[in-house]
Amino acid sequence: MSMDIRRPVLTIIGAGGIGSQTVDLLIPALRRIGMECEIIIMDGDLVEDTNLGHQKYTSSDIGKPKVECLASRYTLEDDSVSVIAMSENFRNIDQVKGSNYVIICVDRPEPRRLVHSLDIPWIDLRCGGDGYLVLSSDSQKELIAHMTPDHEPKSCQHEGALNLGNLEFGFAISASYGAQWALQQLRKSPSPIQAMGSMNFGQLTFPDIRSKKEATQ
Repeated sequence: MSMDIRRPVLTIIGAGGIGSQTVDLLIPALRRIGMECEIIIMDGDLVEDTNLGHQKYTSSDIGKPKVECLASRYTLEDDSVSVIAMSENFRNIDQVKGSNYVIICVDRPEPRRLVHSLDIPWIDLRCGGDGYLVLSSDSQKELIAHMTPDHEPKSCQHEGALNLGNLEFGFAISASYGAQWALQQLRKSPSPIQAMGSMNFGQLTFPDIRSKKEATQ
């Protein structure tokens, strides 16, 4: 993996509904404002026909590595934003060694917890149907742990929804938070910390999770 030390490095882990949409929002925005950055997109999945419609792929991408499709689409010669594809799943924090920022948008808790252990700025983007959940390195540690229980991998679309003709866009809201967070982090400006809500029910309130020290006082 070759990195340009003159540029900040942002790693986006996960290239599904949220991740591919984040890439699509962020890279043109960075180019528009002339912000230099190296973006690494990490995901070991291949494009499947079931990904079309809510992920930024076309029928000609089917069977190809997701990250390579995105990198080839968003790479320009002599550009302020360089895009690197890493066609592998995130299993070890050494895979993000050298990164200055991390966006994680995956469907399982184990990689999320690895990112949560990093000492660099990160944001964790999630969704389910029309709902969205965003946590960051500035969120309360106890809240992060509480909101990251063990569970089986979950798609951003509810099970069976697509077969019933229902596609929901919670993933797009999460991606918007991710793009905004990354751009403001790169600008050294205030960025989103956390959010939870539903397109049908509006903004939702996080549970009040107190630390053990606070609970005993």
